[in-house]
Amino acid sequence: MKSNLSVSLAEHDELTTYHYKVILYLDGIGEATQTKMSEQLGTTKQRINKICKQLESMDIIQVKRKEGRNIFWKLNPKPTFQHKGQMKLEGI
Repeated sequence: MKSNLSVSLAEHDELTTYHYKVILYLDGIGEATQTKMSEQLGTTKQRINKICKQLESMDIIQVKRKEGRNIFWKLNPKPTFQHKGQMKLEGI
């Protein structure tokens, strides 16, 4: 993880411990399903599902691919760190 990315993550107010765990896990392994993350991080699939949806809405992680019911998540290589409720302004 690049240092300026780390600083932006550290300054993000909405992130909790499990958000950071998922981010660091995906940074180390590259991609993972919610089931694999829940087993490795010692929590429920429901919590990981909620965390992944929140991180996706913040544009920090994204779906890499889907295989049946399995969704593989990865870190977004160029996150914009958009907070919930903010609009993206493109082309300005």
